[in-house]
Amino acid sequence: MPVEDPVGYETLRRMASVTHYNRWIFEELAPFAGQRLLEVGCGIGNMTMYFLDRALVVGIDRLAASVNYTRERFGDRPNTEFFQGDITDPAVLPRLRSYGFDTVLCVNVLEHIREDGVALRHIREVLVPHGRLLLLVPAGKYLYGTLDRALGHYRRYEREELAARVRDAGLRPVQVRYMNLAGIPGWFLNSRVLKRTLLPQGQLRWFDRLAPLFIRSERMLRRWWDLPVGQSLICIAEKPGKG
Repeated sequence: MPVEDPVGYETLRRMASVTHYNRWIFEELAPFAGQRLLEVGCGIGNMTMYFLDRALVVGIDRLAASVNYTRERFGDRPNTEFFQGDITDPAVLPRLRSYGFDTVLCVNVLEHIREDGVALRHIREVLVPHGRLLLLVPAGKYLYGTLDRALGHYRRYEREELAARVRDAGLRPVQVRYMNLAGIPGWFLNSRVLKRTLLPQGQLRWFDRLAPLFIRSERMLRRWWDLPVGQSLICIAEKPGKG
C-alpha cells in the first residue's frame, strides 16, 4: 500500500502497540464524549476503536492510506463512515455540518496543522450548540526536537497558549490540564539528545508494560496536585449554546 507519510504511518503503527497508553487516553476523554462523534485525523484507527459503541463515528483524515486502512478495519459497521479530507478546507464543512456532531475528537493531530486556528474554528462550526471538543496535543516547547520535526509537528503547546487558541476559535475551555508526566524523560532523550526520528519499538514495549504504574501514580497525584508539566495537554472545550 503506498504511503504518503512513511514516518508518520510507521509511528502510528508502532503506537498501536502501546495499548495501556491508548486506553488511558480514551479513559481520560470518554466521560465527555456524546453519541455523534467526528474524529479529526483518524489515522489508522488507534483511537477510533474505543468509540465504536457510539451511535455515529465519522473519521476524516488527509491521508488516503490511513483512511483506506481504517475503512477496512471498521467500515463494515453501520454506525461508521470514513473519508479523506482536510479540516482546514471550507469545502468539507457542509458535509460535516449535516451529521449534527455533539463531539469532535482530535488526538495528536492539531500540532500537524499549520493553520491550527482555522482548524479549531471549523471544528466549532461543525459542532451542535453545547457540543464538545476533546483535544489532546503534545506539550512543552522545550521538548520540541527531531521526533517532532520528523512527524511534521509545527509546534508543541503550553497550557495558557492552548486555552487562548481555543477561546479565539469561539469555544469555551472547560478544562485544560497536563497528562503523562512519566513520558517526558523518554521524549527528551530520544528527540533532543539522541536526535532520533522514530520512537524505538523496544522502548515503547517497556513504556507500555510500566504504563499501569505510571497511570495509577499520576491519577493519585492529581487528587492533590495540578500537574505543572506533562508530555501532553488535554483540553475539553464546549461550543456555546444559542442565545
